[in-house]
Amino acid sequence: MSDRSQGNDKKPSPFGKYILPSNKEEVDLIEIISIIFRSSKLIFIVIAIFTLVGGGVVFFSPKEWTSYAIVSVTSDGKMQPLESIESSLSVLNIDLNITADDLLMDFRKYYSSKDMLSKYMSKEKVNANNFAGVKGKNINSDSDVKGNYILTYSSNLEYGLKDVFTGYVNYINRKVNDNLNDQIKFTIDTAKKMATEEYNLALQQVENEHKIRIQRLEYAASIAKAAGLQKPAIGAFDISASSNNYPISMGYDLLNRQLEIERSITDLTSVNADLLNKKLYLNKITALQPVVIDVPTFNYLQEPSDPLQHSVPSEPILQNSRKGLLTIISFSFIGLIGSITFVLMRFFVRERHNSRLEPPKK
Repeated sequence: MSDRSQGNDKKPSPFGKYILPSNKEEVDLIEIISIIFRSSKLIFIVIAIFTLVGGGVVFFSPKEWTSYAIVSVTSDGKMQPLESIESSLSVLNIDLNITADDLLMDFRKYYSSKDMLSKYMSKEKVNANNFAGVKGKNINSDSDVKGNYILTYSSNLEYGLKDVFTGYVNYINRKVNDNLNDQIKFTIDTAKKMATEEYNLALQQVENEHKIRIQRLEYAASIAKAAGLQKPAIGAFDISASSNNYPISMGYDLLNRQLEIERSITDLTSVNADLLNKKLYLNKITALQPVVIDVPTFNYLQEPSDPLQHSVPSEPILQNSRKGLLTIISFSFIGLIGSITFVLMRFFVRERHNSRLEPPKK
């Protein structure tokens, strides 16, 4: 009985191979590194497969390409057409009050308008499914409208992006110029209307004064005739010439002659300097013709790579390149961790299986 129990006590455990002395219970890092090194080929293959999978995910995922342009307020030299019109109108006291800052502000407003973008895409038949968006913002958050401004145009396709962006910028520039010409025309038309109304009002006032003078002369002449005052009395000429009073002391002959002169006046501008000046002003404004000018609403700050190229938006830039690289690195890292884990698990499972198959030691 005691021998059997002693025999049972000496029976080896199937896990006896893994029962290490107390001074070797720690994981043998050198052995683990050796295991990994012996399976390095498999690990590299797994990493390569995961890297290819990550590259495929990046390749087939939607991409965002962006072209940009840095712009600023139009220089004074390019504002000469507008300044020439303003000078001509200022002579006639017509103030346009349009500055280069106003043009850039209008450009920014229209550029960021979804309605304008939709009209442009419809007109040029641009596929909206490939479009990502347009943005415009100051380079510095604390800069005002006079500061530099960056325009961006994004799409899912690289091909043709720069041309579409340039076309949209030119489309907005034409829109701003159309509004500028409409504003000039409206200002001129408003000035014409005001000048016409002022002249007609002044003419009506002068006509009323003329009618009153004729009536007074008729009354004075009839009274002088009835009173028998044919010739002017002494002191009749002491009356101011600018006075509208016609006393009977002037005599019937003089009053009647004055009446004939007043009735013969058909053009009141010939006897009223203020009315003549208003008519001259009206004629000058009426002679103004509609003008069409084309001024750049901004200046590009980039230099074109091609000297023959007038517009200089940048070449399309892939925006999510860093994200794609991070995705590939993540897949590679997952492949590395997964392959090492698999190699170690396979080794220890195999060792455990082999230990079970070994006959017990006597």
